[in-house]
Amino acid sequence: MINKLQPLIVLFTFLSISCDSLLKSDKEKKMENTKEIVLKAYNAQMSGDVELWKSLLSDDFTFTLTGKLDISKTYNWDELMEFNKYFGSLLIGDIGAIYKGIIADENKAVVFLEGRMEGVGGKYENDYAIMYELNEDGKISSTKEWLSDILLATQLYGQEICGEKKILE
Repeated sequence: MINKLQPLIVLFTFLSISCDSLLKSDKEKKMENTKEIVLKAYNAQMSGDVELWKSLLSDDFTFTLTGKLDISKTYNWDELMEFNKYFGSLLIGDIGAIYKGIIADENKAVVFLEGRMEGVGGKYENDYAIMYELNEDGKISSTKEWLSDILLATQLYGQEICGEKKILE
C-alpha cells in the first residue's frame, strides 16, 4: 500500500513546490515592477523631465518632507512645484545627487541618495531616503523624504544652530 501512495506523495510535493515558486515569482515580478516605476520617476525628477515624472504619479499624489523646519510638511503636486522653485533659489550651481541604492517590496520602494550641491551656507552634501508608495494602478501615490534638516537649515538657509550643553548634577 505504501508503494501505491509514493507517486501521489511525490506528485503532491512537486505541486506544492511549484505553487510556492509561482507565488514567489509573482511577488518578485511585482517587486521588479515597483523598482522599475520608482527608478523611472526618480531619474525623471533628477534629470528635470517633469512631464515624464508627473505621468508616473496618481492624481492625488502627495509629497512629505520630514523634519522640524517650516518647510517640513505634506505637499500636493502644485505646492511641490512651488517648493522646488524655492529650494532651487537656495542653491548655488547645479543640483546633484549620487544614487546609492533601492529597497523594494510589491508596492513601496525606498531610494537612497547623497545630495551634492552648494547652498548659501556652503557645501551641502545631505543623505536622503525617499519612500515611494504605489497605488493599485501602478501610479506613485506618495513620496516621503528623510534628510538632515539641521544640515538643510545651516547650509541652505544659512542659519546658525547651537546646541546647549547641560550638566547633570
